[in-house]
Amino acid sequence: MKLNSTFAALAFVLMGAAWSALSASSMHDLHDLESLVSKADLICEVEVLSRETLLLDDGSIETRYTFSTITPMKGGAASIQEIRIPGGEVAGRGLLIPGMPTYQTGERNILFLSKATKAKNWRLPIGLSAGSFKVNRDNAGTQQAVRQLHDAHSAAQVLTRDALIYDIMDEVARQQ
Repeated sequence: MKLNSTFAALAFVLMGAAWSALSASSMHDLHDLESLVSKADLICEVEVLSRETLLLDDGSIETRYTFSTITPMKGGAASIQEIRIPGGEVAGRGLLIPGMPTYQTGERNILFLSKATKAKNWRLPIGLSAGSFKVNRDNAGTQQAVRQLHDAHSAAQVLTRDALIYDIMDEVARQQ
């Protein structure tokens, strides 16, 4: 994957902005839930309907996801919405932002997203991987929310989906 200096600079700026929005904590016992909720413009549980990576006219790369909103929790979440996130690979070029989660068609995720940027309408998960939980079912059929922190010293964090949704909604209400 090729990454020229312009894109590398953009990646570091975006990464720094996202990490400054949320300190790099592990959300142990959800102690950073208050920060995630306060910094997020949009919080929702979604299913990924499609994804498309595009090379824009200015040479930047973005991935456009079409999400079906399952559980809106904060902000104006439409039932079907397009979210643009910087990064991806297209036409032999790539932009990789360390710690930026990616989403696959058919997956369910709980997202804490930033306000859309004015220039490109990009949204970033708050704290990159800190603001993104994949929803899975365990062997017993219980839905779990899993966050994989992109830190060599941290293991995946697993919470029950229902408890996380309840805690998020409680925190959103508390902050209003």
